[in-house]
Amino acid sequence: MLFDLEEFGCKVWISSFAGKVDAASVMKEMQEKFPDSAVQFFDLDKIAGSRHLLLAAYNAEKSYNSKRRITRSLQMEVLLFVAGTRQISDAIQQVGINHSTTRSAVLAIARSDRALVDISESLIKKFSQRDDDELLDTWTRRRELSVTRNFGFGKKVGRAIEKLAVERSALVAIDK
Repeated sequence: MLFDLEEFGCKVWISSFAGKVDAASVMKEMQEKFPDSAVQFFDLDKIAGSRHLLLAAYNAEKSYNSKRRITRSLQMEVLLFVAGTRQISDAIQQVGINHSTTRSAVLAIARSDRALVDISESLIKKFSQRDDDELLDTWTRRRELSVTRNFGFGKKVGRAIEKLAVERSALVAIDK
């Protein structure tokens, strides 16, 4: 999925992949190949969909371009807004990829469509498969339980999970 954040002069690409990947080495490679872009990975089963990621990207850009940024990199700013916390270690534990992650969400922010195409093509090679946007908003019972536990929501939130996660993400900017 490709989005245009005209207010900040950037584009956002959000997608997902099935399969395992060494996120640390891939992120390092992406930083080296695309130093003017931000690429971040998330455990798909711990995030609340594409709107959650898009709003987090928007809030991260807004925070990062202000005098009140939380971190030194846009990548980390995105991570904090997705997790809805101000602590990097907590954010990594909450929504980051680990050795048992089998489905990954990817969010990339760049200044041009070409850069996002290059990033997506590089990731397709790394994962040895096409990306799958549909996974972002497909809910399984396992994912629902994981997200509600991850964000500390009650058991009966049902389809409101995404809205609650988006709200939690937005609160990071207010909590400065």
